[in-house]
Amino acid sequence: MHNGFVEHLRVFYESTKQELFVYALALTGQFTAAEDAVHSAFSGVLRRGKTPTQLRPYMFRCVRNAAMDERRLVERETREASVFGQVSSDSAGNLEQLKLDLEDALSTLSDDERECIILKIYSGLTFREIAQVRNVPQGTAAAWYSRGLAKVRSQLEGYR
Repeated sequence: MHNGFVEHLRVFYESTKQELFVYALALTGQFTAAEDAVHSAFSGVLRRGKTPTQLRPYMFRCVRNAAMDERRLVERETREASVFGQVSSDSAGNLEQLKLDLEDALSTLSDDERECIILKIYSGLTFREIAQVRNVPQGTAAAWYSRGLAKVRSQLEGYR
């Protein structure tokens, strides 16, 4: 393994670790399982010893596969983790309620819709990259996003 490869991967990790973690967290629902999925994905690329042509979608795909494995292997904890993190105690009560309502809205979506929304909005992937991560046509990824977003909007109409 050459130093350039390792350094490139380290820089990529530093710039995307939070996005990849949130994606894995959205898939697994558990902090430790999400961390394990991200670490497993990067370990796999290190073992491979070379950088894939399109590293960003490739890593999201690897994290997805690892997260799905974690989800199958690990029993859910009694308290599910929030994709949106903790709301500080000095925040207004309606912020906490919005967070809960948004989590409820996301939980009603199909796995495909929820995953696509997380990848698009939080991680900033394009529909082309999402299609590569999910191994589906670009139009399918766009449809999942649009359909899921419409469902979330309809459930959160009271916040307008």
